[in-house]
Amino acid sequence: MARRWRPEAGCGPRGALVLLALALCAPGARGRALEWYSAVVSTEYRDPRTNQTVWSVAESGRFGDSSPKEGAQGLVGVPRAADHDPEGCSPDTRFFVPPPGGGGTAPWVALVARGGCNFKDKVLVAARQNASAVVVYNEERHGNLTASMSHAGTGSIVVIMVSYPKGKEILDLVQKGISVKMTIEVGTRHVQEFISGQSVVFVAIAFITMMIISLAWLIFYYIQRFLYTGSQFGSQGIDVEAENCAVCIENFKVKDVIRILPCKHIFHRICIDPWLLDHRTCPMCKLDVIKALGYWGELEDGQEMPVPELASGSVVAADLSIAVQEDDRSDGSNSPLSSTNEPVAQCGTRFKEDSGENTALLETGRSDLQHGGPVS
Repeated sequence: MARRWRPEAGCGPRGALVLLALALCAPGARGRALEWYSAVVSTEYRDPRTNQTVWSVAESGRFGDSSPKEGAQGLVGVPRAADHDPEGCSPDTRFFVPPPGGGGTAPWVALVARGGCNFKDKVLVAARQNASAVVVYNEERHGNLTASMSHAGTGSIVVIMVSYPKGKEILDLVQKGISVKMTIEVGTRHVQEFISGQSVVFVAIAFITMMIISLAWLIFYYIQRFLYTGSQFGSQGIDVEAENCAVCIENFKVKDVIRILPCKHIFHRICIDPWLLDHRTCPMCKLDVIKALGYWGELEDGQEMPVPELASGSVVAADLSIAVQEDDRSDGSNSPLSSTNEPVAQCGTRFKEDSGENTALLETGRSDLQHGGPVS
């Protein structure tokens, strides 16, 4: 049987999609999950103008990455203006805590600005002065936003970040000498998944690889299809599906002499010749071979019958000349059929209108027929 080229199951766009899916599901492709907690910040102070207590609460803070997720409280202290270090980065920075919390062991909360040094240095400076918590307010350009803080190695001190407007509000009150009490509580847990830069590169490389594989597969597929189509057009139209002779039901073998009729059915020469001498039709499709080849009249005795031209194709047939000797039509005279210098079967009737069917010698095995190649 003829075999058509077929792409491998693991190749092509489907295989490329599988590759991309594996890339996306690979360990580390999704990066890591960022978990963080918001902080509920409460402030309380007495307004000196109205002598009324002003109290506010909002879930406006964010716990640092290494901070314990627990509450803290105390009076707010800020770096002294004389030290010119609002970020609290210098080891010698002193904090101002308005009374009544300016001294003793009363808990207090350090309020410092972001920048100047890393978060760990800020926290350690305040922790050395016994602050119960450190509140970092964001830069002005970030508005009401907060950000994650990495400060590993700061121990058990609570660290949160608040927005710039909130931090500036508290800072102004403390610098005016107003005592502000702050309470920090744990807020909502947040989980945010993101793709790391390394994962983005990995997925991009996988995607590019998928595209290259798909393009190469398409090019290979269409080249093979073109070659297969060309081989089909170049063939003689031989019934490549035929594996055996329909007369003797024997498989074709190497060196077998075959006849290819105009209807492209293939038989062993020694099998089909007696049939054609008696019936002149194809035993499979009943095609009148003589009419198909254009021979109508009865052959004269001793007249040579020319070999008709083969149809365009790649089957090369041996020269065929047929001669009929005059004999008594009633007796069993011999009617030799010469094809490729080999004798043919004897027939007891006169040979009439013998066809000019193709006769070929199989020089290759059955695989040539299966692949539609030329028979020589």
